Amino acid sequence: MKNRSIQFFTDPAPFQEKERLYFEVRRREGRIFPDEVVRDLPFISASSPYAKEWTLRRRSFQRLEQYLKKRFSGKKSILDLGCGNGWMAGRLAENTEWDVWAVDLNEHELAQGARLFGRENLHFVYADLLSVPASAFPESFDVIVLAASVQYFPDLQALVAALRAQLKTGGEIHFIDSPFYKNETERVAARQRTFDYYSKAGVPEMAAFYHHHTWPEIFKEEGKNLNNQLTVKILQKAGRLAPFPWIVF
Repeated sequence: MKNRSIQFFTDPAPFQEKERLYFEVRRREGRIFPDEVVRDLPFISASSPYAKEWTLRRRSFQRLEQYLKKRFSGKKSILDLGCGNGWMAGRLAENTEWDVWAVDLNEHELAQGARLFGRENLHFVYADLLSVPASAFPESFDVIVLAASVQYFPDLQALVAALRAQLKTGGEIHFIDSPFYKNETERVAARQRTFDYYSKAGVPEMAAFYHHHTWPEIFKEEGKNLNNQLTVKILQKAGRLAPFPWIVF
């Protein structure tokens, strides 16, 4: 029976195998967090094996939040695509002037997010954004954010086109906390590392659902890197900020 706290714009049946594999990998990694942990994210116990990772993700989120507050004033609509357990959408929705849509193809984590963070200006949706029409949502978006999730989309050009179809005039798309590769040689090497990682984890099939995008793809879509600043690069090298670009379209 479908969770009544989630809106379904897409039939879950075609995506159940991907969700099963993803959940199994996360379970083996120890990343399926209980409610009491998810509720506090991006803050997490210093004793967690992922404490350093979440410190960096918290800083990425705080920088994004500050940027959005300066860039967009008044009532705005935000799409958090690949929201997972909804922690970021929950934090964004604490600003009651922001109408936040948390979208994923992971019913288990969507249900957890809806249970923990549900509020009037936060909507949890099961949807394949590459196939649902823009009219499926009752509004277009001022901001679309993909945090550590762009790698789960196989075709960057198709993804950006679908996102732009959902965007208001003057709106922005943000990719944060995901790697990009300089050229095809680096991409091929990264694919092998991914396959080796999932094979070691005992779920090699998951490698087919993890994709590697390059800088030429970003440049073709006229994306720019907000982290391409000397001060940011110094902090990244020192391990104070996540070692990823911050792409804006």
